[in-house]
Amino acid sequence: MTYYKILTHDLRPPIQGGDPLWEEGVSFPILLPAVLLDESEEECGAGWNACRSPSDALRIAGLWRSGLPARLFEVESESPWINRKDKSRTAGPLRILREIPISDEILADLHRPLAGEGLPIEDIVAEVQAWRAALARPRHDREAVIRGLKEALKARGLADWSLQEFPSAQDARVAWDAMGAMGAMAAIDASAARDIWEAWDARDAWDTWEARDAKDARDALMVFVAARRGWTKQDSLLLTRGIREAYAAGLKVAIPVGEKILGWSVK
Repeated sequence: MTYYKILTHDLRPPIQGGDPLWEEGVSFPILLPAVLLDESEEECGAGWNACRSPSDALRIAGLWRSGLPARLFEVESESPWINRKDKSRTAGPLRILREIPISDEILADLHRPLAGEGLPIEDIVAEVQAWRAALARPRHDREAVIRGLKEALKARGLADWSLQEFPSAQDARVAWDAMGAMGAMAAIDASAARDIWEAWDARDAWDTWEARDAKDARDALMVFVAARRGWTKQDSLLLTRGIREAYAAGLKVAIPVGEKILGWSVK
């Protein structure tokens, strides 16, 4: 049976972290060595972990946990697999057969529970794919980043905010930390959608969109779904306008660093 494994954009385990499992550019198939296997009844345990469907793999590992789009691989092992609920593991050796594009069909299977009146599954998939494309940072255009951030601030009624560029994302986060408990730029605008999602128990989808450096994508998608389903009266693209274009142009981080000041960096 074929299994499916998610890795980060640079080929690292998305949850455990660590070094890349192989060097970019190596030809398939790729053979990874045998490891110790936990044969207990625990759902999670030591071994090479994978799932029996692409959508399960993405739901568990996330679409962009590292802040950049995750990658999906088809794998197999001649050693027995231990299946625990929707997770599987084997001692290996693990053979990486090929990389699989994260298609509209896979994303539709993953997000189908969110579709409903006012929101066909095709529209959800299109938004998720657009965020995946933007978070890949396909361009490096500083002026386009500035234009996008200004548009985002205007859309949120924050046109009187100023922009402050930082040499790196880490420098911006240090300035943000120095402010104490101030939330992210989208916190107030996404709060109504977040409350609905908590009550609706939509954690699976929320966790799929979760990431250390991609909370803007998560909040934008939460607002999009809640508004299109008629659960809030917000503009469905309120947290998408401008900011997604900024990410596509190379934005690394955008966070408040002072009173009415949005810090940002492309490094």
